[in-house]
Amino acid sequence: MASVIIAIPSPNLLDETLNSCSFENDSDIHELVKALVKNIQWSAENATNLLKVLFKRIEKKEDRVNAQLWMKTVLHSIQINYITPQLKVEEGKTITELINDKYKSDDDISSALERLSQIEKDIEEIFEEIRQQPLNQTDESVLHKVKDIVSSVHKCPSAPSGPDPDGLKKILSELCKAVKTTKKWEPRLTQMVSWCLLALSESGWLIQVGTGEGKSCIVAMFAAYRARKGHNVDILSSSSVLAERDLEEWHHFYKKLKITVDCNTKKAEPDALKRCYKSKVVYGSAQSFAGDYLRHDFQREGVRGERHFDCAIVDEVDSLMLDKGLQMVYLSSEMPTMQHLNSLWALIWSIVNQYHHEGSEITVGPFTTFFHVILKHIHVDGDFDKFTIFQMAEDIGTIPKGSVADLRRNSDDEVLLTKIKNVDAHLLAKFMETVENTFPSCHFALHIKNDKGELEELNTREQGGENDKQRVPFLYVNSGFCGYMHSNMETVFITAEEIIKANLTFTPCNINQNIITCYIPGFLRELINSKLRVWIENAFHAKTMTLGHEYILEGDEIVPVDYSCTGVVENNMKWSDGVQQFLELKHETKMSNMSVITNFMSNVGLFQKYQGQLYGITGTLGNQLEIETLQKLYTGIKTCEIPTFKRRKLFEIEGLVTGDEEEWKQKICSVVESQIIPTSYRSPRAVLVICETINRAEAFCAALGPNVPNIKPYTNNNKDNTSVTKQNLKAGDVIVATNLAGRGTDLKVSNEVNNAGGMFVLQTFLPENARVEKQAFGRTGRQGNPGSSQLIICTNHMSETLKNIMTQLCSLIQKEEEDHVMQYNSTRAGTFQINMAKKSRDIVVSNKLYQYLKNHVPKLLKKEELFSDYVKLLEDVHTTYNDSKLHGSLVSSLNETWGMWLLMSFNEKDSTEDLKTKLQTDMQKAKQRLDNRLAPTSITHHYVLFGNALRSSDNLSESSDSYTKAMQEDRCWVAIALYNRALNTLKRKDSNYITGALEDLENAVESLEFYQNLIVNTIVYSKLATTTPLTVTNNRLDKQLTTRRQVLECLKDNINEAIGKLKRARDMGGNVSVDEKLIFFLVPIYCLIPLEDFGQPVIRLLTSDVRKRQQHLNHSSFDILKELQALQCLGMTVVFTLDTVFSLGGFLSKILKLKLQSK
Repeated sequence: MASVIIAIPSPNLLDETLNSCSFENDSDIHELVKALVKNIQWSAENATNLLKVLFKRIEKKEDRVNAQLWMKTVLHSIQINYITPQLKVEEGKTITELINDKYKSDDDISSALERLSQIEKDIEEIFEEIRQQPLNQTDESVLHKVKDIVSSVHKCPSAPSGPDPDGLKKILSELCKAVKTTKKWEPRLTQMVSWCLLALSESGWLIQVGTGEGKSCIVAMFAAYRARKGHNVDILSSSSVLAERDLEEWHHFYKKLKITVDCNTKKAEPDALKRCYKSKVVYGSAQSFAGDYLRHDFQREGVRGERHFDCAIVDEVDSLMLDKGLQMVYLSSEMPTMQHLNSLWALIWSIVNQYHHEGSEITVGPFTTFFHVILKHIHVDGDFDKFTIFQMAEDIGTIPKGSVADLRRNSDDEVLLTKIKNVDAHLLAKFMETVENTFPSCHFALHIKNDKGELEELNTREQGGENDKQRVPFLYVNSGFCGYMHSNMETVFITAEEIIKANLTFTPCNINQNIITCYIPGFLRELINSKLRVWIENAFHAKTMTLGHEYILEGDEIVPVDYSCTGVVENNMKWSDGVQQFLELKHETKMSNMSVITNFMSNVGLFQKYQGQLYGITGTLGNQLEIETLQKLYTGIKTCEIPTFKRRKLFEIEGLVTGDEEEWKQKICSVVESQIIPTSYRSPRAVLVICETINRAEAFCAALGPNVPNIKPYTNNNKDNTSVTKQNLKAGDVIVATNLAGRGTDLKVSNEVNNAGGMFVLQTFLPENARVEKQAFGRTGRQGNPGSSQLIICTNHMSETLKNIMTQLCSLIQKEEEDHVMQYNSTRAGTFQINMAKKSRDIVVSNKLYQYLKNHVPKLLKKEELFSDYVKLLEDVHTTYNDSKLHGSLVSSLNETWGMWLLMSFNEKDSTEDLKTKLQTDMQKAKQRLDNRLAPTSITHHYVLFGNALRSSDNLSESSDSYTKAMQEDRCWVAIALYNRALNTLKRKDSNYITGALEDLENAVESLEFYQNLIVNTIVYSKLATTTPLTVTNNRLDKQLTTRRQVLECLKDNINEAIGKLKRARDMGGNVSVDEKLIFFLVPIYCLIPLEDFGQPVIRLLTSDVRKRQQHLNHSSFDILKELQALQCLGMTVVFTLDTVFSLGGFLSKILKLKLQSK
C-alpha cells in the first residue's frame, strides 16, 4: 500500500500568539482564529500573522469592547466568505495585507469584504477554470468557439458581432432575449457557456453544473434550440415533482418562442398522452417515459404516435444513470391465479417468525417440544414405540409419575403439553444423557440462557470426541419447548424449507378436514419449486426491515422509501419476490397479489434508445471511476465541469466519528443549538439536519423540541411541505429531514441568515457515496452565498463491511506513519476519522461499480433483449388473431406464459444466445398450443378465458368444451369453469340440460371449499406469526379476508339457490328460465354500498391527486368491489338466477315416467 501523507498542523505558534494578545479572555476570538486553521486552509503561521495585524489595528483603540467586536466580525466574515490567505481581496492585496494597510479604515475593510461577496467571475476566469478541471474533455478549438460566441452575445445581446457561420450567436441572442422577457433576468455567462458546449456537440455530453447554478435555464435553452431544429426533445427528471415544477417555471419561455411543450406526468388516458407527445418538448420523470414506451410498444396503445427518440436531456443524470440505472419500470398486469399463493406467503411468514437471533452468530428456531427433538433423532431398526422415551422421562423424574399411563389413554398434544410444562432444565439435561447412552444415534448439546442473558451449555463434554460434530445443539426456553440452534443462515434456510414443504399439498386431491395444510394448485408446483428458497430468504430479509427506514405505511399500503439516495417515498414502486407480501403480513395490512412481470424497461435501456443524443446535467458527476462507468455504458459521451458564476464559499467544518450512539445524539443536538443561538458577532443561523431514515429524523425532532422552537420536519414527499420548500428560512429555523432535502431541493434563506453565515447543513450519517454527500451539502452556499456543513456519524449505523474496511485502513496507516498519526490524532482526530470513513466508503463504491458493470447491467440487458424478442413474437399473435373474438384472451394467456417463463427459466449464467433460443422454442410451442385452442400452460384460468370469449360470440358448444378442458387439468380449482359451463348448458337447453347443469353446480360447491380453505389457512397462518388471537379480527388484513369469504359465501348461496330450483324443476317435470346479470349483482346492494362508512371515501375519490385517489380506493369500504373484480378477472363475468317454469303437460309426463320406472 502506498504511503499516506498527512499534513500536521503546528498549533504552538498560534497558541502562543493568542495567549500573548490581551483579549480579556474572549474565547470567541480564540475559536474564530482556530476555525480558520481547521476549516479554511489557513496554516498556523498565516493565522498568526493575521492575528498580529488585527491586534495591531485595535490595540490602541480606547473602546476595546467595540474594537474586539469589530475584530470578531472580520474574522467571522473571513470564515463565511471562505477567504484564504492567498486570495486577493482588493487592489491586489490579501486580507492580511489589507488589514495591515494603515491608510485603510475599519469601514474600508468591512466594505471590501462586503463587495467581495458580490463579484461575479469574468469570461477569462471561467475558461481558465474549465481548462484546469479534471472532468474537462473539451478540445481547445471548441473552447475557442464557445468563448467567441459567448463573448459576442454578452457584449452586445441584441446584435452580436463577428462571423457566425453556424448561426449560434444569433440563436443564443434570441434565446437570451426570450429568457429576459419572460423571466426578467438575463442568463449568466456560465449558463451561456454550458449551452454552447451542448449546442456545438454532435454526440452526448455530461455537464457538471454546481448546485444552485441554474441548471433548469440551461436545459430549457438547449431544449428550445433542438426543438427549433426540428427535433423532438425529451427532458427526463428524477421525479415527477421536479418535472412539473420546471415545466411550470419555463412554460412562458417556450410559448414566447412558439414551441409546444407539455409534461407526461399525471396523464392516465391514452388520448391525453397522445396529445402530450405531439409537443416538441416533453418534460417528465424517467419512470413516465419508460412506462409510456411500454404502453406504446407492448400494450399497442400508440401513445407516442410518430415520436422518435431524437434527443434526451437528463436532469440529475448521475442519479438516474448510476443510482437508479437498474431501476425497472413495468406496467401492472392482472394475473389472478397468483391469489392462490396468499396462503403460502402466510405459511412462510409464520415459519420464519419462529426463528430469532441470539447474539450476532446464533439463530434459534423453530421451537418444538424436547420430545419431538429426541424422537426425530432416534434411528433404530424395526418399529419404535415412542412411549419408551416417555417412560424413560418418567423414571428419571423429568415428567410426573403417571404421565405415561395418561398419554397412552390420550396422546393428544394438549395432554403432552400439560405434562412437560414444568420441566426443569437440569433434569432435562440428565434425561438427555440417558437417551444418548441408550441410543447411539442421539447426541445433543442442551443450552439455556443464564441470569446474565448468556448462552450456557448444560451437558458439556470434552472436545474432540468422535461424535462432537454430530451433536444437535438446541436452546431450552420454558414449558418443555426448545429451539434448534444454527450457527449459519444456510442451515436456517434449509430447515425452514423442509418444514414449509412438509406443510404443502398440491392439488388435485381431496380436502382433509383433520389436518391443517396449505393447498396449492398443481399448476403452480414448478413455480414454487424454483422460487421457494428465494421467497424464504426474502421473508427473513423482510423481518429485518424497519418501518420508517426502508418503507412507510401510507394508509393501508406498504410503500418503499429510497432512503439511501433521494429520500423519496416511492408511491408507484413495489418489492418483488414476496418481499411486498411479507411486509404486508408483518403489519397485518391489506395483502396484494404477487406481480408476474410481463413487460419492463430500465433506465439503462431507455437511455440507450437515444443512440448518442443523450445529454446530462447534474451538480455531481462523481469521481473518475463513476464517470468511466458511465462512458462504458453510453459510448461517445464526454464530460465537462462548469465553474460557479461566483466564488464558492461553502466549507466543511471538522467532523466527528463516534461509536457511542448517545454521544452522537448529544453532539448533534449541541451543534444545532449552537448555530441557532446568536453571538456577539452574528445573528442566529438556519440549520438543515439530514438524517438517514424517517425514524431518526422523528427522533431528532423530539430531542430538539424543548430547545428549538422552530422545527420543520421534511421527510415525506406525500405531505404538504410548502413551509420548507416555498418559504424563506428565517434565523433560528431548523429543518429536520432525510435525503429528501438533498438532490433537487432549492431551499431559500433570508438575508439575515446569509449575513450570519448562511444555512448550516448537518449530515448525521455517512452517505452512500460522495455524490449524495455533495448534493446534501450543496443545499447551502448556493449562488455565491455563504454556507457551511458538518458530518457527524455513528459507526454503529455503518455496515459491517464498511467498519471492517475502515479498521483495516486505520491499522495500515498506523503501521506506516505511527508517530505522525499519534500526533495528528491528538490535534485533529475528527478529520482523520472522517477521512478514513470516506476512503472506506469509496472502496465499497468502487466494488459496487465493478459489480454494476460486470454482473448487474449484463443481466438486465439480457432480460431486455429477451423482452424485445418476445414483443416481436407477440406481434405475430396480434397479426394472426387481430379479428378473432379470442384475440384478447390469447394475448393475455401468452403474456402470462412469458412472465412465468421469465420467473422459472431465466438463468443469468446462461449465454444470451442460449436464452434466446430457449425462449424462441418455448414460446413457439406455446403459440402452437394456442393455435389448437389449447392453453399454453396447465393454468386452468386460460381455458376459462377462452370459454368466456367463445361464449360472448354465442359459440356455446366450443365454450363448454373449453371449460371442460379446465376441469381436466385440475378438478379442485374449477368452481368458475363449472359455473360457466352450467350457464351454457342452461342457455342451450339440450336434452337432460337440467341434470347436466345440476351436476356442474353441485361440483362447483365442492370446488368452492378449496377457495374457502385458502382464505381460512391464510388467516390461521398469519395469526401464528403474531401474538394476536384467532378470535380477534379487527386489523386491515382480517377485514380484507373476511370480505373475500363473504363474497364466496354469496356465490355459494347463489349456486345453492340455483341447485334448489333445478331440483324442483327436475322433480316436477318443469323447465327453468335464466336471468344473467353483471357480477356486481352477486352481493346484496347494502353490502356493495355500506352507507355508514362509504360516503366519505367516495367523496375523497373526487380529488385530482392520483396518489390520494388510489389511497382512498384501498379503504375497506371498497373491498367488496375489489373482490368482485378479482372474481371477474378469474373468469366469472356474469352471475345468473333461475325461475322455474311449469306446464301441465310437463307435469303429467313426469308422473308417467315415474310410474313406468316403478314397474
